[in-house]
Amino acid sequence: MSFSSTRTADADGMTKEEALRDAFVKLGVDADLLTGTAEQIRDAAIAALGVHPNSVTIRIVSEGTKGLLGLGSKPAAVRISIQEMDEVEPYDVLREMLDLMGIDAEIKTEERDGDLILNIDTDDVAILIGRHGRTLDSIQYLVNSIMNKSSLVKRRIVVNAGDYREKREDMLTEMAHHAARSVRATGREVSLDPMNPRDRRIVHMALREDEDVRTFSRGEGAFRAVVIVPGDKYVPDDDDE
Repeated sequence: MSFSSTRTADADGMTKEEALRDAFVKLGVDADLLTGTAEQIRDAAIAALGVHPNSVTIRIVSEGTKGLLGLGSKPAAVRISIQEMDEVEPYDVLREMLDLMGIDAEIKTEERDGDLILNIDTDDVAILIGRHGRTLDSIQYLVNSIMNKSSLVKRRIVVNAGDYREKREDMLTEMAHHAARSVRATGREVSLDPMNPRDRRIVHMALREDEDVRTFSRGEGAFRAVVIVPGDKYVPDDDDE
């Protein structure tokens, strides 16, 4: 999962754009592709090289000066570095994380609705999931972050253990319907405990076909929670989900 090598090119030019163009040409980009502003040159070069934008570092050594009547002019100078990464697979990232945690587990992969699902089978499932799934969520976040940095193609990776994701969805769906029954009976809103975005979405989806109630989210950050209200008392807000 480490960088395998770094390619570097230095170049000078009368303008910053010329210096950038010359440096990228040294790195193997066709000069005909490199036209326009410095940003356009950078974007075209990244596309031509087929690398992730985060792997390209551009250092402007000198902006350059035109001088007076051509006298005392100084060329612009740039240094471009490209970090080339080893091929990384989600399975390998998760495997290494579990090994570092000292968890003996088997990982099975499957594709579902465009997502890659990594299912972990282990006797240490409780430790791996953590309170309210926070440990599992943290592992999933790290796997996605690593893969997003190492791959040009983005896709969602779901890390599951002991069917936790399915059980959590069933529990939240039942909670949502129970709260909706309470709202219908009392005519008063019900605010659920704060949840992460994924769990809030499950609640919203569970009640979206219920014409008697409406749902929205209230609060900020870790304190954001789903609120369920009678349909005839719902007032849309720009901050609703």
